[in-house]
Amino acid sequence: MKILNTLMTVLAVTILVSCSSKNNRTVDDILNSPFRVYQISGFQGPNIDINKDSLAQFLVALHYDIPLSDIENELNWSAETSEKNIDALIENRLLEKDGDDLQPALGIFTLERGKLMELKARNVANEIADSVYSRLPEIMAIHDEAHISQRHDFRELSLFYLSNVVLDNFQIRQVEEAFLNQERPLRNGSRYYLGIVEDDLAGNTEPYGMYGNMGLFWSDSIGISVYGNTRTSSNPGWDNYDDMYIHVFDEHDTELITRTMPDLFFPTLLDILNRNRPDFEATYQELNFDEEISFEEFFIFWYHWIYTEATDVLIARDIIQETQNEMFYYQVAVYF
Repeated sequence: MKILNTLMTVLAVTILVSCSSKNNRTVDDILNSPFRVYQISGFQGPNIDINKDSLAQFLVALHYDIPLSDIENELNWSAETSEKNIDALIENRLLEKDGDDLQPALGIFTLERGKLMELKARNVANEIADSVYSRLPEIMAIHDEAHISQRHDFRELSLFYLSNVVLDNFQIRQVEEAFLNQERPLRNGSRYYLGIVEDDLAGNTEPYGMYGNMGLFWSDSIGISVYGNTRTSSNPGWDNYDDMYIHVFDEHDTELITRTMPDLFFPTLLDILNRNRPDFEATYQELNFDEEISFEEFFIFWYHWIYTEATDVLIARDIIQETQNEMFYYQVAVYF
């Protein structure tokens, strides 16, 4: 019955996506919907801030094939303003123009697409969670080698280890290089992934409860970052690390979490991703992302849904201990 319910949900969302690929949203609706701009990887981004001047909403409206004149009308853009913004987006390779046709050149992760991606992530996420659990003794042995183990037991650090280290921030470069085998998109002289994600407003977390890593401070010798999924306005002060407990990984420990631990799990992860690649590519085409962005850019965003689902599975199984406010602050050595 559970499988049947899941299939029915997938079917319902697929129908919703199909209907939404036609124009059933207005500019006013888009302006009043919560869209967030996400950059993944790369130290430099666009030369323009698409969070400003309704540029993100403009791109979403184009995704829905709303006529340019209707968009300009709703945004109160003059012909000169429209031309200026279009030129800037094209220059930054965030928009493509073919004759009179304007097409976004970044991922537009609408609610319809995001819900289906969340559902379709579950099978592979369960497979990843099972594999993490099977390698748990080896992962714990690496923790036992770390100096930080003298101050914190494995369970206290389990969210950081089993999500950020073996799946996300310290692993994603290998996913790019060995699974995608493609450089990041080149935009205005820098390589990075950029997408617009519609928030599902499911709670006080980031869209779809997605976990992410963010650097807060960097010097010649140390870096301070935070990992979690409540980097939101509902969690004020989340970026003020001065008031937080910071877990310190010295040079020896930094080597373990940036190389030894992710390297241990990566062959298993790569095998899972390779076996599921046909399904990944089918979803890429099914949701019409092939009309906007490369498979590689689509997947690197979807991978965030996948490892988030895997993390939640491990939390539900009590293998990962949730941290207070779902946030983990830590310091690493820059040179090691």
